Amino acid sequence: MTELDAFLPPTPCVADDIIRCLQEARRLFVVNCESSLVLAQAALASAEQIQSNELKAQALLLIANSQSILQQTDQAITNFNAALELGKKLGQRKLQSACFDGLAFCYQAQRMTQQALQAWLNALQIAQLDDDVERYIHAYLGIANLYFQHDNFDQAFYYQTQALEWAQLHGDQDLQSKTQLHLAATLIKLKEYSFAEQLLMKTEDDLILPERLGWLAEINQYLGQMNMARQDWIRARAFYQAAYDLNLNTVSRWGQVQSLLGLGQLNARLNDFPQAERQLLQALELAEHMEDDHLRQNIHFELSALFEAKGDYIRATMHHIGFHNYYLRLLQQNRHDQLDALSSRRLNQAEIKLQLLRSELELKQLMQQRHQEHERMQQLESAAFHDALTGALNRHALDAQLPVLMQQIAQEGGSLCLIMIDFDHFKQVNDRYSHHIGDEVLKNGLHLLHALTRDTDLLARYGGEEFVLILPRVEPHVACKIAERMRQKIANFNWGSLAPELAVTISLGCAQWQHAMSAQMLFEAADAALYQAKHQGRNQVCLYSGEPHVD
Repeated sequence: MTELDAFLPPTPCVADDIIRCLQEARRLFVVNCESSLVLAQAALASAEQIQSNELKAQALLLIANSQSILQQTDQAITNFNAALELGKKLGQRKLQSACFDGLAFCYQAQRMTQQALQAWLNALQIAQLDDDVERYIHAYLGIANLYFQHDNFDQAFYYQTQALEWAQLHGDQDLQSKTQLHLAATLIKLKEYSFAEQLLMKTEDDLILPERLGWLAEINQYLGQMNMARQDWIRARAFYQAAYDLNLNTVSRWGQVQSLLGLGQLNARLNDFPQAERQLLQALELAEHMEDDHLRQNIHFELSALFEAKGDYIRATMHHIGFHNYYLRLLQQNRHDQLDALSSRRLNQAEIKLQLLRSELELKQLMQQRHQEHERMQQLESAAFHDALTGALNRHALDAQLPVLMQQIAQEGGSLCLIMIDFDHFKQVNDRYSHHIGDEVLKNGLHLLHALTRDTDLLARYGGEEFVLILPRVEPHVACKIAERMRQKIANFNWGSLAPELAVTISLGCAQWQHAMSAQMLFEAADAALYQAKHQGRNQVCLYSGEPHVD
């Protein structure tokens, strides 16, 4: 008896047995689509026995969604249409909208652009009746995916950012994570690797686990792609391997093929031909059971190049023929794969409708959520002056507030000191322990430093691993004592709680503002002191002692 057997409806059965089976199938859907499909098919058979159209419709929708994920798009389309007909008979608009959304996904996978657009427009029309924000977001993502599929990444980026705004407005963390994943894929295509990496790290922090292990696999796959583009082979291999292991765990064949393709490409670049051959052939074997000609074409291309590099021209020619056959097949499907004038008009229609729906929703929520919107505006204003990772003031806030403080000190008298703080060998922390651990070091470090400051002090992230502390009405010898306490606080903290054998220190450079100095000159003086601290071995405090250069 398997674990699934416990949830299969008995014979004879009642509605509660089928509902229980469907609940378990929905739970398994996000972690194991194959098991979800088995249970949904059993639920469908039992629903037919008791002649319950409502349960039949639910089972058909779940079967179609599972088949869609498993790349069985022809079967999925048949079942989506069957569920749709039942949804119309039952008057269940949410079910109808979900069916149109699933149909659009399948049509897109088959590169049937016009059918995909029409399905999303149908989903939108139904969503409008119920103010179904989730369907609005799916529509934006769907249209973005069409542009992505046609290599129009700027337009894809536009629609994905619109979807993200909707998701944030809706307040659904799971939808935000899904939208951020789509956006990260586009940023990678635009070669905005730094932004994509930040977005992926944020998404990983927000993931609902273990339910979203599949999305975690996608994050690792994208990080592998980025590091491969940067030619950071070690990190690329680690991320690709992590993605493959997660895809094995979630029984995602499509994900396994993508990870094996990435690993095969990586090993081919590193001239590890035996490993690359094994991985690419394994990817091809898995891909043969999928309805994705473009993916198989890519694998044949990589195998052809690999065998040519090995001097095995017979097998290279064989895979080149395979690549060419899929190229011709995709060329024949080209009539389904064009954003023609009609498709463009439909896109415009969808855009107008989405904008109108968004305006209506915002107007409806304005009176109900005035307090929440006010808080949101305050958060946005705060975000403009604060670092997203650590929560400290950012360079923008520093540039705005330092001249004001300098003017106050000039008028009222007193001393003003600036401390430049740098985390020692921070790149080695990222390289050895991962960027995630590096981020945790900065966040914990900022917390430790902030505990030693006054309300009147300004602690800001200057950039990367550098922070700046502004101390108004503090003499240089006192500033150096504060800096020394900070140095000891960081050095004595138990960093091993974040990662085994992790040790962290900081170097600090202090400088006192002279009235003839500009803000830039004060930064340069503190930076010179910081350079001296690093030059003398790091993990120490130095005070700027040079004569200030004045205009």
